Amino acid sequence: MLNETYKLNRDFVIKLHDEFDADAVKTMKSDLEKYSVLSHNILIDLKNVSFIDSSGIGAIVFLYKRMVSKGQILSVVGLTKQPLELFQMLLLDKTINCFEDIESYLTQSLPSKAV
Repeated sequence: MLNETYKLNRDFVIKLHDEFDADAVKTMKSDLEKYSVLSHNILIDLKNVSFIDSSGIGAIVFLYKRMVSKGQILSVVGLTKQPLELFQMLLLDKTINCFEDIESYLTQSLPSKAV
């Protein structure tokens, strides 16, 4: 699994590719710990993710809880197919801010966001 990170305005973007499964989470474990202490909102781009399992969901929920406890926001963009279906089945799309794409994210009014 290849992932990229970059800053977008005041937000930190994590762009994931391929599958976000137990192997990917294990590989990214130390990165996830680092991301959880950032003082920026986090945006997870799942546009290029074709499959997510319970470990991937767990990693996203972990980051979400860490961000909320610090008054920060975690959002997800680019959900399609299986990842979208799983988010909807687990009602995560009702808890975590989900956007169709980065452009949609940028046009929405969220607290603590500089656009």
